[in-house]
Amino acid sequence: MKKKFKWGIIGTGGIANAFANDLQHLNNHVVESVLSRDMKTAKKFSSNYKGCKPFNEEKLFLKNKDIDAIYIATPNTLHANQSIESLKHRIPVLCEKPFSMNLQETQNMVSASKKNNTALLEAMWMRYLPHVEFLKKTLKENRIGKVHSLYACHGQNLKGVKNPRLWTKELGGGALLDLGIYVVSLSQMVLGTPKNIQAKSIFTKEGIDAKTSMIFEYNNGEIANLSCTMYDSHPNRAVISGEEGWIEIDPTFYAPTTIKVIRRNQKEIKYEESYHGHGLREQALEMENCLEKNYIESTKMTHSDSIAVMSIMDTIRKKTGLTY
Repeated sequence: MKKKFKWGIIGTGGIANAFANDLQHLNNHVVESVLSRDMKTAKKFSSNYKGCKPFNEEKLFLKNKDIDAIYIATPNTLHANQSIESLKHRIPVLCEKPFSMNLQETQNMVSASKKNNTALLEAMWMRYLPHVEFLKKTLKENRIGKVHSLYACHGQNLKGVKNPRLWTKELGGGALLDLGIYVVSLSQMVLGTPKNIQAKSIFTKEGIDAKTSMIFEYNNGEIANLSCTMYDSHPNRAVISGEEGWIEIDPTFYAPTTIKVIRRNQKEIKYEESYHGHGLREQALEMENCLEKNYIESTKMTHSDSIAVMSIMDTIRKKTGLTY
């Protein structure tokens, strides 16, 4: 039996709870400690996980020698500083998406990882899921021929959700960073970095984007048509089209789901979704795998991938006039 892999979690919100709960599907991953600004909140979170120690001081939390890796699940504006501080203590980091607020912060995080020879992974959980492995294998095998276009949407009606993280400019709120990051990351994984970006946003009174639509053009003539919104519900599906057929990623494309590969000859290949649990645990397993191999980045989402995605995000913001 593998030895216990002990996680320290920074943050106590919804995604932190989802991650901690999904770890329960694994035999050897445990929540060892949690850090919150408020000790009462930290104690409430830790009470759900046997042996989890609560902290409300970052210095004491980072001195905890029992932590194998840290999962950062705090507001977007805190990601870079908390990641860098953890890496300085030579504690591996799995940082929630969006990785940071901008390209410069991402570059600083990667530099800290390299300087301290300590693993840093982006928690773009989609990239670590089984159906995405199938997708990459299908594309590598050229099952649909040369890819010409990609379509992906991510829309949720979040008007009734009062979480300040979503709606506050100072916290990096808005559709692009919270929802658009998924469609941008998918397009970067499949098609790489575009040569030309068109983008348009609809803004709230607070100056964050409620909706953003994007068109990416690539060197070989490929097109990506992407959208995100916090005002209306979308099917949250993706379609990748090639000369010999297309790939349909069923809703919700970034979570465990079914994939259909439809060829021009009508022969269909199907990847059936049979996953149990949320799916966040796959990135925890990847962190364990990286540490066993002494990798400081994942082959499933490299540091270069994170930098490329954030560079695209910065260009979109510049095109739309979105600032934080």
